[in-house]
Amino acid sequence: KRSHFYIKTTTINSIKSNSKKELMTTANKVSHSPSDVYIYIVVVAMMATIFGFNLGSMLSSKARLINVFMLEIYSLDSILSTFLIGSLVGIFLGGRLAFDAGRVQPLLGSFGIGVLGQCASILAPTFSTLFISEFAVGVSFGVYLLTSICYINEISVTSTRGRCACLIGMFLTLGVFCSILLKDIIPNNLIISSIITLCLSAYLLIFSYVKLPESPRWLALTDASYKALNILIRLRGSNAEAARELAAINESVLGEDRGLSLFFRNSVYRTLIWLMLFVVLSAHLAGMSILPYESMQLVRIYNAAVGQSAYYGANEINYPLLVMELIASVVGNLITFFLVDKIGRVKLLIATSFANIFAIVILYIFNFALLSSLGTFAVSLAITLYIFSSIVFANVFLFVLLPELLPAKGRELGLTIILIANVALLMIGIYFFDNALRGIGILKVLGVFLFSTCVMLTLIFKLLPETSLHLLEAIENEIFNTRSIKSLKSKIGK
Repeated sequence: KRSHFYIKTTTINSIKSNSKKELMTTANKVSHSPSDVYIYIVVVAMMATIFGFNLGSMLSSKARLINVFMLEIYSLDSILSTFLIGSLVGIFLGGRLAFDAGRVQPLLGSFGIGVLGQCASILAPTFSTLFISEFAVGVSFGVYLLTSICYINEISVTSTRGRCACLIGMFLTLGVFCSILLKDIIPNNLIISSIITLCLSAYLLIFSYVKLPESPRWLALTDASYKALNILIRLRGSNAEAARELAAINESVLGEDRGLSLFFRNSVYRTLIWLMLFVVLSAHLAGMSILPYESMQLVRIYNAAVGQSAYYGANEINYPLLVMELIASVVGNLITFFLVDKIGRVKLLIATSFANIFAIVILYIFNFALLSSLGTFAVSLAITLYIFSSIVFANVFLFVLLPELLPAKGRELGLTIILIANVALLMIGIYFFDNALRGIGILKVLGVFLFSTCVMLTLIFKLLPETSLHLLEAIENEIFNTRSIKSLKSKIGK
């Protein structure tokens, strides 16, 4: 009996030791380099290039589209409107898909459809085909934008979360810049351009399908903690760090309230969304979206007022001003990338708001005094400064601060509401801007911009908390534990 017991005990111990060795081996196999997370983030951000290229093509291919489809010069605004309507639909669908299916599947699907839509737009034989293609690209962009913002913020390391999130805007601007640089090459090589786009995108799509892990925070919300732990080990390269982060995530996602249910039950979350909507409304009334879009028209209005005229060809594009604005956009993205984690989100928003006020004052002075000497250059320079600061503001607010302040249980709903409001306000601005210029004049329009910027600056300074170097779970716990926005600001940090 003793020998039998000894054999049995030895067998059990050997099984336990082997199982421990297997677990350790599995953990070592699962463990990856901590730098892998940056590869995943760059790959997701690179997908924005195709959508930026599409947006830039609407402007750079203006003359070609007018000649091919026999359009009026200003008829192309309807193409942008079609893209924006598609984006509204895509954002709404993206919020639902991100809620039910996670982040990776909607990302890959939207990117694939966007690439096909872009190729169809390049090769469109009829104007109706072009419209359908732009609508499809717009829907894909809406889904991509929402899910990429969620995904990058949820897998990033705390110390570099702001930089990683800003990559979306950087690659989006890069796509616009490439379309302008290739404006004379693509129209003469439509088929080759489409083939190159498809090949590069297919490689990126295959790599993403094989390598990209699902968001551990979404997995924790769907009671898949074991999968979340494995992915966190891949992302962080440390079992202990992954276990600590998973414990914090599980604590912050306790409870059944998600989405609309969380909106109606949690007053701080509800107030936070209303605050973000007021900031967005103030930003659009301050001209942050419409002034860059109408920048060339503002320069033409000033030239006409001082008795100067400038002719830029049948496409009415001032390419020197456009290149200067694109350079300012690229520099704005780089500045945001290097400073957002160093000096903080709120400080950058306040600094860019003051820069916008300065640019609007310069525009107001020159449009009031109508100084012909160097006036056009000064107006163009002020508009470029405004575009630079607006790019920084949009990157920090939309891609960094907004998803950080939205808890995981309400991130999809909050982003859906804010992004839909942005697109809708942009469309309203495009529709009413010309009427406002004719009705009340350029000086009163600039006065509205100035007043709205001051209101927005007050909201940011008084109410928005600083989120840099804070864990997402710590921010979420403060949101659920505090009872007002002001106490949230004081607890998270000024």
